[in-house]
Amino acid sequence: MEPQAYEAWLNGGRAAGSLAENGEKLFQDLACGNCHKADGSGRCPNLVGLFGRNVQLSDGHNITADEAYIRESILRPDAKIVAGYQPLMPTFQGLVTEEGVLQLVEYIKSLGRHRASRRAKCAPIPSAEEPIAI
Repeated sequence: MEPQAYEAWLNGGRAAGSLAENGEKLFQDLACGNCHKADGSGRCPNLVGLFGRNVQLSDGHNITADEAYIRESILRPDAKIVAGYQPLMPTFQGLVTEEGVLQLVEYIKSLGRHRASRRAKCAPIPSAEEPIAI
């Protein structure tokens, strides 16, 4: 048995750590950071501070980046294209479990919560007036 599988078995079938911590690991495992770079230099939007913010879409609409929007963006990324970005993100529907989606959503939500501890790893948090894209 692999060490991670054994750890999950010891924890009653659940992975050790919080949803956000497990989401961060999944984010890394899926190589999401290759495109969603924290310094804003990636082909896809920076996710730091995204949750709860205004997102401008390519069709001119603005929406709030809530849990439903983040979930939809993971499973159906072409449903709402962010202004200034191409529809490059692949779908993770059928590739990520429901638990994995919940973990990723919690991780993305956490990116705005711990500003001080993440300052060294992430770009500055935009002001409240600036729209953020996913």
